[in-house]
Amino acid sequence: MMRKLAYWAPIVGIVCLSGPALADSSLQPQRWEFFGQAETEATLFVQSPAFAGQERHDASIAIRPTVLAEWMDGDLTAKVTPFVRLDAVDDRRSHFDLREAKIDYRSGDWEFTVGLDFVFWGKTEAVHLVDIVNSDDSVEDLDLEDKLGQPMFRLTRHTDWGAFSLYYLPYFRKPTFAGANARLRGQLPVDTGSADIRVDGAEWAPSFAARWAHVIGDVDFGVSAFSGTSRDAAFLPTGFTAFGPSALQPVYSRVAQVGFDGQYTSNATLWKLEAIGRHGQLDRSGDKSAYVAVTGGLEYTLFGVADSNADLGLILEGAWDSRGEQALTPFEEDAIYGVRLALNDERDTSLLVIGTTDVSSGGTSVRLEAQRRLFGSWKAEVEAQAFLNTQRSDLEYDLRRDTYVRLRLSYFW
Repeated sequence: MMRKLAYWAPIVGIVCLSGPALADSSLQPQRWEFFGQAETEATLFVQSPAFAGQERHDASIAIRPTVLAEWMDGDLTAKVTPFVRLDAVDDRRSHFDLREAKIDYRSGDWEFTVGLDFVFWGKTEAVHLVDIVNSDDSVEDLDLEDKLGQPMFRLTRHTDWGAFSLYYLPYFRKPTFAGANARLRGQLPVDTGSADIRVDGAEWAPSFAARWAHVIGDVDFGVSAFSGTSRDAAFLPTGFTAFGPSALQPVYSRVAQVGFDGQYTSNATLWKLEAIGRHGQLDRSGDKSAYVAVTGGLEYTLFGVADSNADLGLILEGAWDSRGEQALTPFEEDAIYGVRLALNDERDTSLLVIGTTDVSSGGTSVRLEAQRRLFGSWKAEVEAQAFLNTQRSDLEYDLRRDTYVRLRLSYFW
């Protein structure tokens, strides 16, 4: 019972702050906003499915409203951001989440947050090694940029030597995975109901994190530490029949991680680096291992291309994981390259193309993201990804027939 109260306490706190305000005008927010985004999207696949039960195409709608209230001249804020998606094919992608439901309080150099929040750590373009606080909302997109709201208590102190943050994470939210009817999944669907959390207390085993972030001249860096339930699952075959396993069981272990992320700005060039050391993580074979991983490179920007307002960024990075083919990530030894184009026009037109190639197998993935504001509060986006020359040893081999184009139309208010 106490554990359930710990999960819902942040939400109850927000209600308690806003509820009396309806009866007592002195508690009414000095300022409040209601804004958000609604979208509809269609996902079209170039080839027929590789596995039985998968649908050819998909469509969905989603909404992400936000309510923000402020007191004490902005030193006390409450923010709630629910997220809902309804998907025509994948019942797991039809889901609800509270991305944010938090209270922030600031007093001088101190900041305190309680509730569900989203925390991002990292500097590089394609791989975010140090980003470990939030669990992946994997059904949303392959780029793993979408996260589930994480219950937390965060305390931050700002000093001349940077910002020092401590995190208490009382509950582990299991990552989401695509269902049996969905594309962009492995040969065997993930049975999320059979998840094995090999930590005393399971979901309620607390995790802890700390981070020091600082800027010195042209160098922006962070040093972080984490101890708790890994957000990365290993997968073991389950649901055995006469024909073999029918699903994969996600397994989570307790890990300890230290990380560094940094960026150095040298005129038009951004030099980026992320590195971690992690102990206790399960690998592809289900064995615990200690490993290190590094990703880094540069982004060089050509400003005012062809005497226009457009800027062109050239991206070159590399990723390496000491586990090799036992890594849970496809980025065990990869070259990453791409271009970023920003027209800097009144409609905020932009284009990003990122390619990754496994230097051992030659397996390549190319991803395109383009967006443009249409009129008023409407925006159009195109996302596409192709999987080329994938080999059986590649984690992306099961996606070899899943090259797709996704069209998205969003309305903002």
